Amino acid sequence: MTLATYRLTRLVVKDDFPPLLWIRHKLAGGWAGPDQDVPVYRARWSPQWLADLVSCPWCASAWVALGVLGGTAMAVAVPVPVLVWLAVWAGAALLASQDWA
Repeated sequence: MTLATYRLTRLVVKDDFPPLLWIRHKLAGGWAGPDQDVPVYRARWSPQWLADLVSCPWCASAWVALGVLGGTAMAVAVPVPVLVWLAVWAGAALLASQDWA
């Protein structure tokens, strides 16, 4: 679950997968591409907390971990869900915040 959370967090926060990159730029702002110096501004309807959420690996991994844990709990029994959520979050956040990740 930690590795799944790490991968989904990286997909949300860092990866350049075009549909997710477009959504992230609309929510948080950013740059159009590596060879272009055209900034993409955050949409007016996007609140600041949402922009922070999609650009912060620690913040995003908390919610992704909660979703992964919820999906796993529906499929199989998970003992002590809150403790498992915190453990999955901690492991994924440590991985996602590394420079080499």
